[in-house]
Amino acid sequence: MTSTVSFKEKLKQAYSVFKWDLKSCTGTMAVYAILAAVFTTIILTLCLVVGFYSQNNTAYDLYYSSFSVVPNTTDVVAASVRFFQVAASQVVYLLTIIFAIIYTVKVFSYLHNKRKADLYGSLPISRIMLFVSKSASAYLFTLIPAMFFLGIIFIVSMCFGQPIVNEALNIYVKLLMGTLASISAYGLISVCCGTTLNSVIMFIAVCVAYPLSAMFIKGVANGFFYGSYTGVFKNHFIMNALNPLAAYDGINIIYWLIFSAVCIIASAFLVKRRKAERAQASFAYYLPCHIVKVLVAFLVGMFLGVLFGSLNVLGNGYLGFVFGFILGSVPAFVIAHLIFYKGFSKLIRTSIPLGGLVVVVVAVMALCNYDVFGYNTFIPKADDVKSAGLIDSHNFYRESDSNLNKIVRNSAEDFADKDSVNSIVSAHNLLLTDKDFSSDKKFQSVWYDMLVDNMKIGLDKMQYSFAYKMNDGRVVTRIYSASVYGLFSSDTIKTSEIVNTKTYTEKYTAAFNAKQNDISSVIVKAKSYAGCASEDTDKSKEDFGKVIEAFRKDFKADNSDISVVLAPAEDDVSLYSDYYGLSSYYESKEFKDYQKEYPDAVCLLEVNTGENNYSNPSDLVTDIIGGSFSIYDSMPKKETYLIPKSYTNTISALKEIGVLNSDNTINENSDYYKSLDVYY
Repeated sequence: MTSTVSFKEKLKQAYSVFKWDLKSCTGTMAVYAILAAVFTTIILTLCLVVGFYSQNNTAYDLYYSSFSVVPNTTDVVAASVRFFQVAASQVVYLLTIIFAIIYTVKVFSYLHNKRKADLYGSLPISRIMLFVSKSASAYLFTLIPAMFFLGIIFIVSMCFGQPIVNEALNIYVKLLMGTLASISAYGLISVCCGTTLNSVIMFIAVCVAYPLSAMFIKGVANGFFYGSYTGVFKNHFIMNALNPLAAYDGINIIYWLIFSAVCIIASAFLVKRRKAERAQASFAYYLPCHIVKVLVAFLVGMFLGVLFGSLNVLGNGYLGFVFGFILGSVPAFVIAHLIFYKGFSKLIRTSIPLGGLVVVVVAVMALCNYDVFGYNTFIPKADDVKSAGLIDSHNFYRESDSNLNKIVRNSAEDFADKDSVNSIVSAHNLLLTDKDFSSDKKFQSVWYDMLVDNMKIGLDKMQYSFAYKMNDGRVVTRIYSASVYGLFSSDTIKTSEIVNTKTYTEKYTAAFNAKQNDISSVIVKAKSYAGCASEDTDKSKEDFGKVIEAFRKDFKADNSDISVVLAPAEDDVSLYSDYYGLSSYYESKEFKDYQKEYPDAVCLLEVNTGENNYSNPSDLVTDIIGGSFSIYDSMPKKETYLIPKSYTNTISALKEIGVLNSDNTINENSDYYKSLDVYY
């Protein structure tokens, strides 16, 4: 006969557990409250002092002058309050993550103490209910104080008339998801471990070893196969699939909900069958221990292996890797075993996974190193290609959330004529000419790939892409980046025969594909450092939006044959002879020089994208703290086009907004006319 407990009675049991845990964690919560209050007060005081002082101190405006827009002094206090809101929220956020781990370790410590295990086992509460109640306690201890202090921060901000910024609101979601994932993951580890020390070490090992190991795997995939592109970056869930702390990023919410649910269900299943006498033993369940030991051995082995391979130890990159991997993985495995088992007990019997790891890694790396499948040197014959495409990142615009792999794959159908296909194949051949595919270069590129991924430099690290649709229907793609294969320099090849075409321009340039909000500025000029430029106002965006639309209409209506004219090499600019497009980072010639070659040219039209204009420090700090600031994103990309007299819609639009005079000269009395030094 089985006894049942009502739901109301279960709630009473859970509440009792909550009170016990609250009593044991009161001191820790007090420390958290003091730290949060002190840091919040200090940040608020500093921000207000600086804000009010700067209203009467014009020197502070010089600090702002480093940004694209200098704010009025009346806006400085508001900017300071926004800075306080972001900075204080981030401090509370970081403190909460630290103390969440502390609370979790304390509430689950009962699993690792025989006296407590026996005491809780004698209470009229099921093991599953006890475990779930303690998980809920840790969750509430973490979130309630955090929400209290975040609420105070938001109230203070609103008292100064500043709304809650999205970056601060997102912290709520991050804390809710990150805390749930961390507690559920640590709870599962605690059930499997017999001591608190082993639980903490395993939790740290998983959070550190897994993402670093994933980075090495991705680095090998991208570094050993020149032209491959995984499209997987450090914030992808695969890179952090077993790292619960990554849930605090607030992305991949569905995955982390599933992850948390799996951990909770597995914990409930195991805790019910866990023997009480396993408390204070090394482990209650050994499988997670074996997984962590192999993971640590793999990470240390890959570190030394790739290091020795890149240094060409033993005179061969691959042999250096094998030596380094064994030298690193075996001691790491043994040390991890000694820490977990407190001695050499069961070392030989549990070393089978290590042997399997070494064999698998050495074999896989041999296949990669010797390019058994000929991936690196593959270039199709033009006769075998039905159509092809080439993308040059110097002349390429795409939305940040678009799929680069898909774009490149679709480009395989861009050009079907034999001349274009031959040009693409020739450019591909030129790119791979004299490439050094030796082992040490490949291992060096693994470090480069890992570095570039973390620093977020480059347009997804793409320099050039090639795509081929073969006669048999297959689509073959290659995406190349500047790498150690080219001694960390940009590999430059002649792509003008493809880039300087109407097809390419319409499909891949910002002038024809960027949304209005993604265009940082539009400039019209006939002189080097003076002209008319768009502004960050609704009227300006509307006016220059009309110009862009008119230009697109004129361009698409221009059905004349396109013949490419290359400017001298030192000019670093290519021209479209019919619709006068200039696609480059800068022009090295004056407009009057272009007029000599194209007498009917009216003006230059520049379209700039990829530029972050930070009008106040709080916006910049928000991006830096939030991890969205990128060196590459802060740099403008420019496309320049010569506007001929035949582009009547564009010229009419420029006259309509007051940029051109009736005689097609630049209107120096226009509201948009200004010095362009700030743009260069």
